[in-house]
Amino acid sequence: MLLNAGTQKLINELYNKREHVELTIGILQNGEKEVIHWGPHREIRDEELIYPVGSICKPFTASWAAKLIAEGKMDLDQPINAYITDLPEQYYPPLRRLTTHTSGYSTQPYNLLTTIPFFVKMNHEGGLFHTNPFRGYPDEAGMKKILAGTHLKDKEYKFEYSNIGMSVFGYITGKVSGEGFWDGMNRYVREDLGLEHTFLGNVDLLGYDRKDQPCRCWQWHPEDIIAPAGAMNSTMSDLLTFAQKNMDGSLPYLDLCHEVNGSIDQDNDSGLAWRLYKKQPISWHTGSAGAFSCWLGMNRETKNAVAVGINYGLVNAEEIGFSILTEM
Repeated sequence: MLLNAGTQKLINELYNKREHVELTIGILQNGEKEVIHWGPHREIRDEELIYPVGSICKPFTASWAAKLIAEGKMDLDQPINAYITDLPEQYYPPLRRLTTHTSGYSTQPYNLLTTIPFFVKMNHEGGLFHTNPFRGYPDEAGMKKILAGTHLKDKEYKFEYSNIGMSVFGYITGKVSGEGFWDGMNRYVREDLGLEHTFLGNVDLLGYDRKDQPCRCWQWHPEDIIAPAGAMNSTMSDLLTFAQKNMDGSLPYLDLCHEVNGSIDQDNDSGLAWRLYKKQPISWHTGSAGAFSCWLGMNRETKNAVAVGINYGLVNAEEIGFSILTEM
């Protein structure tokens, strides 16, 4: 795998003062995949790790929903209460705004009252890298309470990345399918996408925090409402296959996910969950889950893709991925 000087510099920075780095980079080019894994001393290993890929779960959620939309079972322009019918009468945003983070819902589902017990639990378990802030909260009743208690206007709000908004979208997707989100998504990934090492659930890979202390993966349960926003695990090889299916036309409904539906910032528009880079036809998403960082990006014109997985939290997976993909 030939990496440009800029990428090599970013990898050097990643390894500097970190003792336990596991780094996997996958490249899809000319229809061929190459995946290389480097261990703690930058030795190349013949293995593929299954990483918790965090928010890269969101494009998977949008992909399954796109299939149901193509089948006429969901409508992006219908409001939340068209699908969750036991909510109080008031305005609720349409599904499209949930997937583009323009619904007006906040980034996280916490308020002051619910934040205090979470921080007590987090400190007891060793910090945010160790503790999944969304495990068990909100439950289904709590989600409906958030929806009922958030009073929004009928407008497209400024982009605010919202885990609760995307999770409501996933909850509705599971409800419409008749399977529920957890079981339905795992079936969709296995049967429709054909991915063998991608699933909602838990893995035993060790990550590391800023002090180089080991952290277990965030734990998830099937009933977790926030699962559609971040409970996915995958290999970089599987992520490349997912990217390929988004570009090769084999599942035409996936094109819907890469259409411009809103604006994020001066560099990116919003598809359905995907971020659409304006300077090149690149769809991309980061994934952060405690002590793990991942990135997936694809150039829809050249059909190239890059996937990056790292067992440290809050590191430069996005910079590494963009450095490779934009130079290909």
